[in-house]
Amino acid sequence: MADDLHEKGIKLRAQLWGEQAARQRHEDFSKFDKFFADFVNEQLFAQIWTRPGLPIKIRSFITMATLMALARGPELRTHMRGALNLGITPEEIKEMIIHLSQYSGVPTAVEAIRALREVTSPD
Repeated sequence: MADDLHEKGIKLRAQLWGEQAARQRHEDFSKFDKFFADFVNEQLFAQIWTRPGLPIKIRSFITMATLMALARGPELRTHMRGALNLGITPEEIKEMIIHLSQYSGVPTAVEAIRALREVTSPD
């Protein structure tokens, strides 16, 4: 069962960030703590992100909105990259930022604008 959950979590993360990045992130977390890495992969990604009822793109929007409202810039950037990989457009993310600015405040919107610029600008 754990192996099934492990692969299910990796598969979901691969949709967001690609197969290599998904496995690398899990490895990096494992170096910190194997239990934590498995918990995040199996509980959050394999069981929560794959629940029926909401498409993955909606879950991605919810995650970005939460991270924006909580002012979690580095993780917001990570999930913006995932959203773009899912086919969510920069324009849609922009509209989410503008909409959410009225609920979470202008400073969180300014940080989200910086994040979006970072993840969408060429190197």
